[in-house]
Amino acid sequence: MRLRSRLLLLPVAALALGSAPAPALDLQTLDEAQRKLAPGAVLRPADFRLTPEQLEQIKREYSVPALRPAFKAWRIEGGAGGWLILDQVYGLHDIITYLLSVGDDGRVRGLEVLVCAEGWCDLYSPEWRAQLTGRTHGKWAPGEAVPILSGSTLSTTHVAEGVKKLLAIHARFLPKSP
Repeated sequence: MRLRSRLLLLPVAALALGSAPAPALDLQTLDEAQRKLAPGAVLRPADFRLTPEQLEQIKREYSVPALRPAFKAWRIEGGAGGWLILDQVYGLHDIITYLLSVGDDGRVRGLEVLVCAEGWCDLYSPEWRAQLTGRTHGKWAPGEAVPILSGSTLSTTHVAEGVKKLLAIHARFLPKSP
C-alpha cells in the first residue's frame, strides 16, 4: 500500500517541475528605458488607478486582459508631450515588464522591454517593437499590429494586447495635456 501512494506522487512532482517559471532577465533599468523613450525630457510622475468599472469596460470592449487597476506613469513635459506608462503582462512562464511611450496624439512612439524570461527576450528585437510604433487606439487584433512569433505565441500576443489596452486607457481616461 505504501509503495502505491509514493508512485502516485511521482507524476505530480514531474508536472510541478515541468511548469516552473523561467528565470527573469533584467534587460535594462526603468531609468535607462525612460531615457531611450524620452531623451532629455522632464518626466513628471502621474500614476493613476482605474475604477473597477473602467477596468471591466476596457477588458470587455477591447478583449484584453488586465492584471491590476493601478499604473505607474510619467507625463512627458515640454517638447511633444505624451506619456510613459509601465505595464506587465503574462508571458508563457514569466511576467514581462515593459514601458510604453504614447504621444498626446494617441500614437505609440516606442516600447522598451525591461524584464522577461531568460531565453525569450530576443523576441522583442528593435524590429519587432518598431512594428508597434504609430499604432493607435482601436479594436485591432494583436496579429494585425505585429507578427505573432511561432514558439512565443503567448508572449508576443500578450505584449501586443498590453499595448492595445494602454492605448484604450490613454484614449478614454487620461488627460491629453498637463
